[in-house]
Amino acid sequence: MEKEGKPSEVPLEEKRRRIRNLIDDLLNGLKKIQNEEEEEFLDSKWYDIEKLRMEVRFLRTFVLFGNSSLGKDFYERMSNKINKFSVMTQSLLNDEVILEKYNMDGVVPLLLEEMQSYLSLKNDNYVAMTTEEKMFEYLWIDLHDLPNSTSYSDDDFYERMSKQINILRQVFRRLTDFYPILLANKTTTTQYLFPRFQFIARKFLQFYFDIWTGKYKPSYEADEYSSKVSSLLIKIIPLELEVLYISTSKLIKESTSTQLKRFVKQILKASPKILQNYLIHLQGRMVAVNYSQTQSINVMIEFLLIFLTDIPKRFIHPEKLNDMLAHVALLTRKISTLMEESSNMDEANFSAPDLLQEIERMKGDIKKIFLKAPDQFHVDDGFLFMNLLLRHLNDLLISNVYSVMLIKKEIGMVKESLEFLRSSFMKVRQTLDDSSGVVKDCWVRALDVAYEAEHVINSILVRDKALSHLIFSLPSVTDKIKLIVAEVTCLQLEDKNGDGPLDAKSSNEPIESTSSSFVEVTVGHEEDEAKMIDQLLDKHESELDVISIVGMPGLGKTTLANKVYNNTLVASHFKIRAWCTVSQKYNKSKVLREILQQVDNSEENESEDHDLAEKLRRALYDKRYLIVLDDVWDIATGEMLIACFPKFKRGDRVILTSRNSEVGLKLKCHSDLLCLQLLTFGKSWELFEKMVFGKESCPAELLDVGHQIVKKCQGLPLAVVLIAGVIVRGKKEEKDLWLKIQHNLDISANNNLEIMKVMQLSYDHLPYHLKPLLLYFARSRKGKRTPVSKLMQLWMAEGFLDHDIRSKNSLEEVTQSYLDALISSSLIMVDHIKGSHPFFVKIKVCYVHDVVHDFCSVKAKKEKFFTIINPGNRFHVSDFLHHRLTIHIEEGQLHKKCVLFKSKKCSFGSKHLISLKVSGSLLHFRYICHTRHFGLVRVLQLGSILLKDFLMEEIGSLFHLRFLRIHTLNGKAIPESWLNLQNLETLLINTGDSTMVLLPRMLQLSKLKHVKIDMSCFFEEEEDAKKIQSRILKGENSKLTTLSQVNISYSVGTNDALEKFPNLQHLDCTIVEAQHPPTQDDWFPKLDVLNKLESFIAIYCCPELIPQPKKYHFPSSLKELRLYRFTMTPALLSAIVALPQLEILAIIDSDLVKDKWYASEGMYQSLKTLSLRLVNLSEWEVNRGAFPKLEELILDNCYKLTEIPCAFADRETLKSIHLMNMNREVEDSAIEIKKQIIEFAGEDRLQVHLSDVLYEL
Repeated sequence: MEKEGKPSEVPLEEKRRRIRNLIDDLLNGLKKIQNEEEEEFLDSKWYDIEKLRMEVRFLRTFVLFGNSSLGKDFYERMSNKINKFSVMTQSLLNDEVILEKYNMDGVVPLLLEEMQSYLSLKNDNYVAMTTEEKMFEYLWIDLHDLPNSTSYSDDDFYERMSKQINILRQVFRRLTDFYPILLANKTTTTQYLFPRFQFIARKFLQFYFDIWTGKYKPSYEADEYSSKVSSLLIKIIPLELEVLYISTSKLIKESTSTQLKRFVKQILKASPKILQNYLIHLQGRMVAVNYSQTQSINVMIEFLLIFLTDIPKRFIHPEKLNDMLAHVALLTRKISTLMEESSNMDEANFSAPDLLQEIERMKGDIKKIFLKAPDQFHVDDGFLFMNLLLRHLNDLLISNVYSVMLIKKEIGMVKESLEFLRSSFMKVRQTLDDSSGVVKDCWVRALDVAYEAEHVINSILVRDKALSHLIFSLPSVTDKIKLIVAEVTCLQLEDKNGDGPLDAKSSNEPIESTSSSFVEVTVGHEEDEAKMIDQLLDKHESELDVISIVGMPGLGKTTLANKVYNNTLVASHFKIRAWCTVSQKYNKSKVLREILQQVDNSEENESEDHDLAEKLRRALYDKRYLIVLDDVWDIATGEMLIACFPKFKRGDRVILTSRNSEVGLKLKCHSDLLCLQLLTFGKSWELFEKMVFGKESCPAELLDVGHQIVKKCQGLPLAVVLIAGVIVRGKKEEKDLWLKIQHNLDISANNNLEIMKVMQLSYDHLPYHLKPLLLYFARSRKGKRTPVSKLMQLWMAEGFLDHDIRSKNSLEEVTQSYLDALISSSLIMVDHIKGSHPFFVKIKVCYVHDVVHDFCSVKAKKEKFFTIINPGNRFHVSDFLHHRLTIHIEEGQLHKKCVLFKSKKCSFGSKHLISLKVSGSLLHFRYICHTRHFGLVRVLQLGSILLKDFLMEEIGSLFHLRFLRIHTLNGKAIPESWLNLQNLETLLINTGDSTMVLLPRMLQLSKLKHVKIDMSCFFEEEEDAKKIQSRILKGENSKLTTLSQVNISYSVGTNDALEKFPNLQHLDCTIVEAQHPPTQDDWFPKLDVLNKLESFIAIYCCPELIPQPKKYHFPSSLKELRLYRFTMTPALLSAIVALPQLEILAIIDSDLVKDKWYASEGMYQSLKTLSLRLVNLSEWEVNRGAFPKLEELILDNCYKLTEIPCAFADRETLKSIHLMNMNREVEDSAIEIKKQIIEFAGEDRLQVHLSDVLYEL
């Protein structure tokens, strides 16, 4: 029989079990109602039900674990809470059908009865001794509910409390995880921890109970509430330090529990933050204790904080790091104890151990275990890195490479999680440095795990220690990412009131311009321009004259030179014009080749400097020339280049630009030195207003702030243009944006570093998806003009573009929009230059100002965006650790020991390399350049290195390749191994004198879009018809849009081959003789099957014995047609006339039948440009209805022609006539047409360019 007054444990346990079960049933039922969306029942009750669930959870905790130790009125307050609970359930849970459906009928009355019965026993002694596992679990849940159970006085107080509560959650979570481990490992070593856990549990119970029952409210008693939370932190962190200490130094040695080992790993990961927070708290308390003996404690705390704040996680072996952290925890416990002693003793009785010796010992230990920092991991702009990584992962996901398929699920998970993290932190990216410690720490850890994920995934894909990464590292990385995602999700839950640490209101994301249109605006230096034009055209100065333009960067030297260079009067005056950017890193051979190529379209790759100089003199010997030497840095360079130009008394000119006035002064000849000055305020404002508002005026409300912005630009044109670009990209009429720019803009026109601040401001306002595109320009040398088509292909191949395959816009359209946005920002410039093609086609090119190039170079280096190895620089293995690598080489300057040609060394770090470019001249270089280690390379440009057959085969292992440019002398066919290149988009091959067979393998490259091979053909001529047909049938229809320099014959199978290219838009080919003569007159290739073809360029290379085709088959989609060495038969002219969309027609070195051309009414309805060069044409008759939309007429060396048809005077669209090497009669007829237009139209809208000058009436 039990003693009187002592309750039976069995009945008590049974009551507790029944209460727990009933509460679980009620909570589960309420959750099901919410999850299954009982709309009629819920009907605006969802929030109330959530509040009821929270109340039930608090009731569970305090009914099962509360007693009078929480207050003398504990049972009275509990009775009040139970009564309120009863009222809540009666008002909410009154639908019997719903209660029955979710097995809740009768649950609430029974629960009320059981709780009241249990509390009436008042078993204080029993509950006081209970510290069971469930108690910590319930307290952990209640800690999450606590912020939602009350209101706060103000937002700042709520945010401050949220941070502290969040730390409490993290620490309590780990103690909750550890408690069952402690119960399972009861030893004499761990026995002392149980009372401490019980003590902490009772403290948390008291805190919760006072808040829950309203003893004090945070909304009115903020200081007391804050004090209570701080007190809990002070009490709970030392217990966690004990847990950390005993887990790593004692208990771990006495147990083989995998659960314990897993916990140790988790707590070690969290320990730096635990220790740091506690040490900061201790440091604050040390202010009150200032004995001389306590100074060593202060020094130790500071040292430990430095260690924990910048802990080199990646540079210390994990096991060594764990030992260090355990030791730091031990020292922190020791310091805590010493501080307790110092507060209870006077100065005479207190003595501290020699902590300074301990600091020196730790320093020595760190030096021993510190590993070399992998510098490729650190970047300044984490968002830029994250964006590029996400695009890389996206490219992997849409690829069909086997190695990717193996881990596609994990890559997808990593991508989805990192996108979530990027999106979450992007909202606060402008204030991230000032954000709460939790937010910033989360972002740093997110970047760390992103770096690690990239490393692990890339290692698996290139088979570098892939097994260990696949089995161990990858699961570990994904787990880390999930933990961070969970933590950020938790932060977002705190933000549901819209004022938390990740609240979008703190966002300051740059706004993209809604328009990508760009109008070139040129203001300032008009007098300088007019003066230069006079100097260039001065007929009284017949000797060679060097005109020097000098001034600081950003003043517009290059812009002024370019305007003068492209002036119509100047262009007509000089027979030869050439432009070359010299730059600081001067290479004489390269400069001379560049000028020579523009002078006579020659490609000189092997000549010595003196040979190049002599060839250039001969090319310029009998022609008046204008040469621009842009950005000359020293006198010797200028003198050396000018010495290569012949000096005759015919008015030759050289324009030279330099930052150094001494250079310009020394190199100028007859003309005065042109020193560009800063713009006046009036000119600066005019430039700014036109850039921002076009033809409109600045609104009155923006005038004052606008004037202040322009004044701060200090008359520097580049600064004005860049700042205007920032405003155009944003909301240009939003005054807040203008005020922010005014506040941040502070430059001095005499300081290049200050100009960089303007560039930084412009760069900062670029959307993140445009930043890598701008930085990419720094990969080319200064002044380099890059064809737009090639630039766009490279951007796509590098993976810089965000493109949803479900989008209506193609990848090319997205790329074009990105390019337009950069142009409209004024950060990049556009020009048109003469290409190397025999048709004198002008190509659209892009480039950046030198100042922009300098900024991009510095920024790209800081962001580890790419690295460049220049001639003479040492080449290290670590260079391959970068994502993009460019090697500029010269003859004799690349040694055979270079690691590029060492297979084992290349494999060391090339797993991250995605883009490799080798530029320069190595045509006779015979060392082997292996590529198999570049497993993730997407862009490979080895045009300067000759590749042998087996190295060509090796390229086939680069599964991720998208852009390939190589040079080979033995490329007879596309290697079979290249069938693995299913991601290849652009293929450029210099084949020397050999001809490469394209089919069928080119058809099997599913993503190939652009092909340019110096000499290629569809199939070998000696093959019989069956083999040819077999080749064609093997391939699917190609996605090719551009095919250049392919030989097309009238062989059997040609027309079938053309049908395989339904997407072709540009075809550049040579019509060649087949092995057997054609058997019929209708032999011309059936180009009309190419119904998307817009541009067709063809050279006719068949012997005269081959009869002319009787019929030509052009697709009606053609907009550009350029024919070289064709006989313009009636059949051919009829085919051309039938093209309804033709806008450009160029005929070169061709004959017309009987030298006559008759264009009747209605012909050439859409033609805008007509170019005739070396055409045998003597009689040309044009009906008044022909060429109704012609804008430009070009005639060159048509020596038989005696006049231009007068019908052209009626063409209102005609803007210009260009005549070169034409008879005097033709020039007179052009002048007569100009006079007629002035007479009848009343305006001088036609420009006539004669051989030497622009004719003006």
